[in-house]
Amino acid sequence: MRNLQIIDALWLLLLAAFILAGMPLASFHGDEAMQIYMSHDYATAFIYKEPQRLIAGPPYNIDTDQQLRLLNGSINRYGIGLGWHLAGLTDGNLPPAPGWDWGLDYATNVETGHRPSDVLLNAARLSATLFLALSVVWMFGIGWQFGGRRLAYLVSGLYAVNPVVLLNGRRAMMEGSLLCFGLLTILIAVIISRKREQGQPVPLPWWIGLTIAGGLTMASKHSGLVFVASAFGWIILAELPRHNWRKLARTTLILAACLALVIAIFIALSPALWNDPITRLQDLIAVRQELIDIQVEADPLAPTTLEQRIEGIIAQPFIAPVMHFEVAQWAYAEPITAEVDRYMVSPLSGIQLGWLFGLPLTLLAGLGFLACLWPGLRLQGSWILSLGMLVWLGVTVLSLMVNPLPWQRYYLPLYPVATLLAGVGVQTVLRVIVQKRKQNVTIDTLPVTLSSTKLD
Repeated sequence: MRNLQIIDALWLLLLAAFILAGMPLASFHGDEAMQIYMSHDYATAFIYKEPQRLIAGPPYNIDTDQQLRLLNGSINRYGIGLGWHLAGLTDGNLPPAPGWDWGLDYATNVETGHRPSDVLLNAARLSATLFLALSVVWMFGIGWQFGGRRLAYLVSGLYAVNPVVLLNGRRAMMEGSLLCFGLLTILIAVIISRKREQGQPVPLPWWIGLTIAGGLTMASKHSGLVFVASAFGWIILAELPRHNWRKLARTTLILAACLALVIAIFIALSPALWNDPITRLQDLIAVRQELIDIQVEADPLAPTTLEQRIEGIIAQPFIAPVMHFEVAQWAYAEPITAEVDRYMVSPLSGIQLGWLFGLPLTLLAGLGFLACLWPGLRLQGSWILSLGMLVWLGVTVLSLMVNPLPWQRYYLPLYPVATLLAGVGVQTVLRVIVQKRKQNVTIDTLPVTLSSTKLD
């Protein structure tokens, strides 16, 4: 057993090394410059020790610190700040406000110093990439809960070589920490729900872990709400097959307390909300909607139709090609296209699935979805695993159905659950094959048994 655990650890270290090795090659995105610029909040809070200066309030003009601080999660910019601080850089090395000026073309942004130096960029990317590597560990754990060691290896490997996950997780953006803490929240919820399904007590540390992971998920990126809602829904459903309303009420009260603490952690890590949190949250919703309206107006492919959103949900995890940028004019910036080409030809960019590999994986994910619905294929014999998977998928799909933008990185929360479904699909195929072989063996040996009985 100990040898197997060593192999497990080596597998995860190998995947982490693969993720880290490709970090410097990842193509640049303008939002990285914005996140790096906003990491001056790290200096304000932890170097100059003046966190009160991070409190936000109206007006929230476009690309001002007030607006950017309200719109974006805080974990990534603190991680970026720690990265350049440990690398011996200072806030004087950061690009000018607002980090990247989307009103200017790529060349002008470079001329005006808005693109970070390679040293600063790599230092800033380190925390997000480490978060991504850690998310593979949580994916391994989730796979283990659904199918033991074999499924854990399969889904963690598929997840770690997905080129879309790799590109977005390696950049100095919020996706790395979102996936890390979001998947940790899901993993803890799966463990708690299985304990509740089996009638076992849940020790306090698991509830504390759920609360902290949920708060960090929300503070990473506001769309982390998808993971938190899925996790809490998963746990409450674990009480339903037991038909014990007293325990259901007790679990509901515990989850309500956990949710209140999740919100408290989120606010505590978001100085922009400290001044009148309820009003600031209302401001956040309004400013977020204003930004979406601007983005939709600027993108000729937006808003997407209902059919396009459904198509994106089906194609994005395994079939769609990697989207390196959202602004069409970047396709004419030679330095960017050169970076894209250099990255994509490298084996460190992941396995480019396309239709050849992507379509079978998509079909397997569909089979995994059917396995969740079919009682005869119930996962690990657990009703709550099947239903919980459907809750996770349903919440994620619902959030994407209301998203009007065709931007690939907005689909990123779908990738882990789609990967898990594909793994369950593989597991289902193997289970059916084994069952068929057992039936054939039984049929083949039956005449021999009868003949032997007759001779006796």
